[in-house]
Amino acid sequence: MKFREYLDNQIQKGKIEWESRSELIRASGSKANGNTNKILKQYENKFKFGSVTEIKNKEINKYFKAQPKNSFISVEGAVKIINKNLPIKAKISETIIYNRLSDLKFNINNLKGQTLDNQVSKTAQYNVKVSDAYKQKLKAIRKPGIYLYLETTQSGNTTLRLKTNDEYGNLDKSFPPNEDSINIIKNLVN
Repeated sequence: MKFREYLDNQIQKGKIEWESRSELIRASGSKANGNTNKILKQYENKFKFGSVTEIKNKEINKYFKAQPKNSFISVEGAVKIINKNLPIKAKISETIIYNRLSDLKFNINNLKGQTLDNQVSKTAQYNVKVSDAYKQKLKAIRKPGIYLYLETTQSGNTTLRLKTNDEYGNLDKSFPPNEDSINIIKNLVN
């Protein structure tokens, strides 16, 4: 019973990280035998065994394996998710994620950290040169109550603005200036 009480006490104190199972058994003053191993087996999921680096690597590896091959990951987001599964004294930072991403033996899914340079641009579809033929298509949709025009955004991109009166649903929406947007707008106002 003494060993079981020791384990409960360690859990209450938050001392759940141990280099090995035998270290935990020795620290309790008990001897490693079938009975102590049987009791420890019941508590096993409440303790983390291995060096702190091993524990961190195990959680990072689990996260990496769950990601699609050749994908970009948010390093900051990965740190938050992985830290939820780590003990308080074993938290990681972004640096270890970048190190593991560059380790080809560790990063078997060929993941890459997402940066400003490799992000998929959310504004690329608005950074276009609008042709005169496109402008004519816009004019063909306009009629009383439907206001359709091109606007220049603060970033210098072009957006297609649709405003309608009550008869057409009192809309005020913007769209990327492309053919798909014209089709969507035609469906909205017809």
